[in-house]
Amino acid sequence: MEFSGGTGIGHRHRAVFLHLGRYGASRSVDLAAAERIRPQSMMKIIHELEALGLVRRSTDPADSRAKLIEFTDAGGELIAELSESTKTVWRQYVRLIGAHELTSIFTSLRRLLELSGSEKPDE
Repeated sequence: MEFSGGTGIGHRHRAVFLHLGRYGASRSVDLAAAERIRPQSMMKIIHELEALGLVRRSTDPADSRAKLIEFTDAGGELIAELSESTKTVWRQYVRLIGAHELTSIFTSLRRLLELSGSEKPDE
């Protein structure tokens, strides 16, 4: 499956991709809490990703009343492509400025986020 440009993926979808990529299938309330947005806002994001065929809901084996959000095969392919693209970009950055300098930049950016409070408004 080809996911080059024009996929309908936006910045607001990033948190879902990162969370599911790191932790696997998750409840929408957990996704909302991790992103610090209202559950209703997270459901809107999930509906958008479902419409694109990138995530699906399945029954939570631990609680049959709850639903888990997980990648579809297409969503998993997209994550693999994005991951490989990201690795390529990082390798280019390291070649340009070196690993030490890149680490220093990210340390500074992380510190700026901590100092700013980095609270996210509801979408």
